[in-house]
Amino acid sequence: MLVSLSMFITLSITSFLLFLFRPDIPPLPHGPWTNALAIETGIQALQAAPPENRARIAKNISNADITFVIGQPFLCREFPPNPITNSMKRILVLRLNLYERDIETKNCAPDTRGNPFTYISLPRDNISVRVYDHPPLHFHHIMRLTMPLTISLLSLLAIILPLTFWSIWHISRPLRNIAASADAFGYDISPAPIPIQGPTEVRRLTHAFNRMQARIAASVDERTRMLMAIGHDLRTPLTRLFMRLELGGEEASPEAMHHDLTLMKKMLNGALYFLKEQTEAERAENADLSSLLESLCLEYSAVGQNVTYTGPSHLTCICQATALERAVSNLIENGLKYGTHVDVHLHEEKNHAVIDVKDNGPGIPDTLQPSALLPFYRLDPARASDGGLGLGLSIADAIIARHHGHLSLSNIQPRGFQARIVLPLRLDSL
Repeated sequence: MLVSLSMFITLSITSFLLFLFRPDIPPLPHGPWTNALAIETGIQALQAAPPENRARIAKNISNADITFVIGQPFLCREFPPNPITNSMKRILVLRLNLYERDIETKNCAPDTRGNPFTYISLPRDNISVRVYDHPPLHFHHIMRLTMPLTISLLSLLAIILPLTFWSIWHISRPLRNIAASADAFGYDISPAPIPIQGPTEVRRLTHAFNRMQARIAASVDERTRMLMAIGHDLRTPLTRLFMRLELGGEEASPEAMHHDLTLMKKMLNGALYFLKEQTEAERAENADLSSLLESLCLEYSAVGQNVTYTGPSHLTCICQATALERAVSNLIENGLKYGTHVDVHLHEEKNHAVIDVKDNGPGIPDTLQPSALLPFYRLDPARASDGGLGLGLSIADAIIARHHGHLSLSNIQPRGFQARIVLPLRLDSL
């Protein structure tokens, strides 16, 4: 757009200059024979002027190509006459109504300027004229010939160069900010977001870089919380094991020690599964959500759990079936821990599949719902004794986010809790 605008302005200026400087009658080409009109006009003007004013008029009408002199003949080292000079003489004789004896023409050798010239003399009127056969290009000639092109080029450079430097600065400044932030990110794991500015592509790059920084910072924070949670939770069973070994007797029975070791193994397995879920992903495929959810609910019902499914009998979606089943399973297990009945409802809404997992438990306070999705966060610290690390909801949220979906939590009045999953039915890639 900048280049097109510059070209349009330049062409407009060029057209205006061509119109302004174009003569109404095309000028005659250079040469003594074609300057006959100017010579004729100058001679007539001198003949008509009073004798005392002729020298001043001759000086005023002279230029670099044609010089008029009164009473001062030019030094001429005569060359043999040529047809061009003879043609000039015949034209002047005819135009000025003279006899051939009244006008004298000579073809002269190059003067001190290095240019040959034609000498014309009217002895009766004491008028001499010097006409260069090949007049040099003077400044006004050069300007007349090259002004449109010169002005066009200068206008184009004057418009494009500032716009080019501004565009480079406008693009490079955000890129320099991104480069500086990327270099500083190695030392500061929680930097401030980069201001989003510049062209559309650079703004998208900045936005993606800010999201990458946020994801990396969140991942590091998750790893830190995981280590802290594992260290804190493993300390309890390890302390019990030491106490059992020191006290001996029934406290050091194989069953009691096996219970503590099983609890530690469960904690470590949960942390390892969370890490594995973050780094590995299965291939997306076209799956029937209705069959997947209905089969999952039947598995829980087969072992005596009150889990029901409601929804259409057929609804396909491109997803990672095993991971999505894991996410819904985590939500169902959370519902069964705090309630006695879980209902899984599926429906389609605006090219999205909506999965509601509802239970009849006490729910989660509204102020704690955002924290419930964080890894290693437990609403009830006393649950550490069962080997839980607070990863169920965070794993489900990570899986749903990988599907470009959204997981939201809300309470049901007067009693109950709902986890809603919204998934796009079609995805280009996962």
